[in-house]
Amino acid sequence: MNTALRNKKAALDRIGILGGGQLGMMLCEGARRLGVTVTVVTDDPTSSAVYVADQSIVAPLDDLSAVARLVEASDVVTFELEAIPDETLDLLEHAQAEGKIEVHPSVGTLRLIKDKGLQKTWLQDQGLPTLPFMLADENVDEGAVLQSGFCAPLVQKTRRGGYDGKGVQMLLEPEALSDLWPVASVIEPALENCLEVAVVVTRAASGETSVYPPVTMMFDPALNAVSTVISPGDLSETQRTECIEVATRAIQALEAAGVFAVELFISTSGEIFINEISPRVHNSGHLTMEGFQCDQFEQHLRAISGRPIAPTEARAPVSVMLNLLYEDRLSPAHTGAPYTVRLQEEGQVTVHWYGKKEARPGRKMGHVNALGNTREEALAHAHSGLERLQSDTFQPPEGEAISEANGS
Repeated sequence: MNTALRNKKAALDRIGILGGGQLGMMLCEGARRLGVTVTVVTDDPTSSAVYVADQSIVAPLDDLSAVARLVEASDVVTFELEAIPDETLDLLEHAQAEGKIEVHPSVGTLRLIKDKGLQKTWLQDQGLPTLPFMLADENVDEGAVLQSGFCAPLVQKTRRGGYDGKGVQMLLEPEALSDLWPVASVIEPALENCLEVAVVVTRAASGETSVYPPVTMMFDPALNAVSTVISPGDLSETQRTECIEVATRAIQALEAAGVFAVELFISTSGEIFINEISPRVHNSGHLTMEGFQCDQFEQHLRAISGRPIAPTEARAPVSVMLNLLYEDRLSPAHTGAPYTVRLQEEGQVTVHWYGKKEARPGRKMGHVNALGNTREEALAHAHSGLERLQSDTFQPPEGEAISEANGS
């Protein structure tokens, strides 16, 4: 092993993050608790992580001089999004080979996961349960789909760049096949009325894993984005065990370090399929911030920096998250900087506002977490907090702020 890398492995206390959105911001908050420093590269000087990072490099993610500066400032580099340019991954791979940094999850993992076609093929090759699919190019048309044995209802997903419902379209009726996008994509059956589940798995480089309880997710039908997440999910004990087994098997097969979200479908007949894997902290794990003793952000940093993975001990029987997808009723909460505010003590209802400058309909602006003894109680607390957040009497703090209570 390179001497420089061996010395760095003794204490990986300088974290580099490619991407500066809300996931980067919450990773920076986790880094503060661990006493490690963070440098982020972001193309937006007003992005959420800039408020919290120890150092920000404002540049496009394909600016190799900026990435080289990140390498110099870091012991280990990680990602808050999959869409990392290939030339940037090449530079990171070369820097790791020279012993300058560690990269977690690995460059190879990013290359695999960020292309949904490669990811689906890999899942199939590993014998992991996934829906049948076809890989289409920009010349795809209705005839090619039907000739491959697929028919509506279908889902088309762009191979690269899609997230939060973007780059995904539902083709539910036969006539909808005329609306196929002319892009490289994955086409698979649409599982109507299925249950959508996510399992957040932490894996250390040693192979040690830790799993948060599987969550169930509800979606905004218009935006095709997650609206509500509940932990533990409304699953039978058998389903819960099977979801954990499938997710853990997938992440162990990747042989990469960090936090991963394995999104699953459970069909009406009870079959479990892997929808996709996210090689990063994930929206389905945001409720761990209040719901668990150690949240997904700190777990990720622990895993990539060689620190022990913490137990996944819940603080309450049930925790829920509501995504704050922007609409006019949220205008009282909108401010130009991130803040965290306890909305009510009962249920430990807390809003995490991401501080995005532009508020546009459907944009993810923050989330509300709440705890309870039952699903019904936790959801009631969360919606009560949301109503307070939407009230004209709500007073967001000035600038970046962390507050344990709000008297509005």
